[in-house]
Amino acid sequence: MIKAILDYLTGDKELRDLVGYTPKNQRIREYIPKNRTDYPYIIFEVFPLLAGNPVTQYRCDLTILTQDVVLTEAIANRLLELLHFNNKPGFIIDGKSIYHSTHSGGSGINYDPDQKIFEQILSFNILAD
Repeated sequence: MIKAILDYLTGDKELRDLVGYTPKNQRIREYIPKNRTDYPYIIFEVFPLLAGNPVTQYRCDLTILTQDVVLTEAIANRLLELLHFNNKPGFIIDGKSIYHSTHSGGSGINYDPDQKIFEQILSFNILAD
């Protein structure tokens, strides 16, 4: 599921342009950023919601870190457009079918004055095979 979400996010040109993602400068990554001081970037984690075999429900937490609050909002809005599709058809990526994804919460925009960094976390519930 992690690779499917990564490929889905990095496959979106608008999101890549917002964060300045390139294959060499991977600003969208799972778990930890490639460079913690190269902003903006998005990191994400995927967790099973229900233990079972097979796992079909996941929670995906995305953390956006930027030095510009307007950019933080633009990235968050694009992620919402990409991952909040409970009434739209799903898709297949990397052999995984994503049937349903809804925004389930997260945080407002936090600011760290010492590092001058804006951070926002978005959480999504995902139903997949």
